[in-house]
Amino acid sequence: MKNIKVIKTGIYVKKVLKQLEEYSEDWGNQREVEHHYSLLDRGYDDVPVNNLQLIMGVVENKDDFVGDSDFNIPTPAYDRHTEVRKILNKELKGKQLHRCGFLALPVDGTVGAHIDEGTYYLTRDRYHLSIQGRYQYFVGDENVIVKPGTLLWFNNKIPHGTVNLGDVERISFVFDIKHSPNNPHHTID
Repeated sequence: MKNIKVIKTGIYVKKVLKQLEEYSEDWGNQREVEHHYSLLDRGYDDVPVNNLQLIMGVVENKDDFVGDSDFNIPTPAYDRHTEVRKILNKELKGKQLHRCGFLALPVDGTVGAHIDEGTYYLTRDRYHLSIQGRYQYFVGDENVIVKPGTLLWFNNKIPHGTVNLGDVERISFVFDIKHSPNNPHHTID
């Protein structure tokens, strides 16, 4: 497959889940995060409730499109969710995280085919670290079944989406790093 690459399976993610449970109020505090940073007044990305961002995209002017902005800021939740960052620091050998956060998808939920649009994405590679649940991820005409503890790269510049196949809410950590020929999906067969 050329548009989805499983980089590693069997990553221990139970400590990440434990922190998500410990700081469960972070899921509901995204609106407070926006208010804290005056995000809506400053044109920051609108965050859906099922998205717990740790580093979010921002814009200089309210009418600007966040997909065309290279600006990012950590949210207050960033400092609390250390376990996922420990895993990624090890797996990505210290590469800097850009926009990142947890995405939750209910049982039987789907995310339809879409493309991540904007100039920001042209210089970033996008990854998932599966935290909970089993889901099918599709990119173009390729698909893979993803289980907890799976780290994968996918081409978010073509249509992609997902279906929750499990009997629990699917939680994935979605993150971007600066594009490089040394990124994990370039260095494996």
